[in-house]
Amino acid sequence: MAQSQLSLNLDIKHDASLSDFSGPGWMSIIDAVRQLHVGLIGQLYLFGSPATGKSHLLSAICESFIDMDKSAICLSLNELIHTDVNVLSSLENFDVIAIDDLEVLEQSRQWQEALFHLINRSREGQRQLLFAANKPASELPFELRDLLTRLAQAPTFKVPDGQNIADRQALLQSILRRRGWQFDERILHHLLSEGPHRIGALIEVLVYIQPMFSNLGRSNISKAVISDALRTIDEQTLAAELADITQETQTDNQIANQDQHTMPLDF
Repeated sequence: MAQSQLSLNLDIKHDASLSDFSGPGWMSIIDAVRQLHVGLIGQLYLFGSPATGKSHLLSAICESFIDMDKSAICLSLNELIHTDVNVLSSLENFDVIAIDDLEVLEQSRQWQEALFHLINRSREGQRQLLFAANKPASELPFELRDLLTRLAQAPTFKVPDGQNIADRQALLQSILRRRGWQFDERILHHLLSEGPHRIGALIEVLVYIQPMFSNLGRSNISKAVISDALRTIDEQTLAAELADITQETQTDNQIANQDQHTMPLDF
């Protein structure tokens, strides 16, 4: 069984589980994943803002299929767009193919065509396909319209934005349980209430503070260590928020530039 997986751009790699998404905001998506498991649907399309958990979920879905003795592979197009396009031509032997960062294909008609042919070959071979992007297929600015038609045929879900604290709590509990990590309740409460809302940033902060406690027993944690952890959470959260603002500004500028280029002249 082929189990090779290309690396996703995540701090937690090969350590994602569907239990991470047991919060109420993810129920409809997990129901769709269960339908994938039993073959009721053959494709799934996820979209949402950066760092909202799309890549982590793709990894978890692939891990779940590997646990079912299926072969699965995750591809980040953001990492592959500047490599050989022929990498997509040999994937149809995998039972499940997960393709992340679809939006970057705006840069290349050649990659759009390669993905279009992969979808067609995968359908013929009854393979299952997962897609993730920052917007629905109908809003992707692709030149190849036939590809957009194929993508739009997949059941489509917008991932939660992390605003629901129950979703974040379920994620934290799942990761802590799986990794055997233990934190003071004051730290977990602060992380949930004051930390980043987006899943990607929340995981980054969790992984960032964990080494502070790796050599300490729970009874040895001083108030100073807890204070340092709370301060670190605040600092990392601020950094994540500033990164979000920068990303949103860049996106707004790109949209404005596109509008200017398409604006009809008024004579």
